[in-house]
Amino acid sequence: MPYQLNFEKFLTYDVGGEGIGLDVEIRFGDSKVNLNVKIDTGATYNIFERKFGAELGLEIESGMRQRFGTATGVFYGYGFRVTVITAGLEFDSMVFFAEDDNFGRNVLGRIGWLDKVILGMVDYEGKLYLSHYLDE
Repeated sequence: MPYQLNFEKFLTYDVGGEGIGLDVEIRFGDSKVNLNVKIDTGATYNIFERKFGAELGLEIESGMRQRFGTATGVFYGYGFRVTVITAGLEFDSMVFFAEDDNFGRNVLGRIGWLDKVILGMVDYEGKLYLSHYLDE
């Protein structure tokens, strides 16, 4: 039995690149930052480089401190509620900015992004389909 989904947005990404990259805007108050991120279905939260939080004017250590464990080790980040905009889709989300200045990854994870979208993809063609997830 076939199933059909309808999506609000269609994006493409470079299948030869590392990961599935998206352009994202994050806002806090009147400040905003644009950056390229990777979709990471294994990440629990959205985690960004510390410098982007600083660019938003955040006092990083004033956020909610959280410990993160990965296959390669442990790191800490500080959480803030911000607005995340992807392909024109806007979400209020908890995001974390890394404690370490040398943290060099920016990922969209399950809580605060994947739980807010309906996501479809055809990886071998670099096609990404997105819609708001509306819990009705």
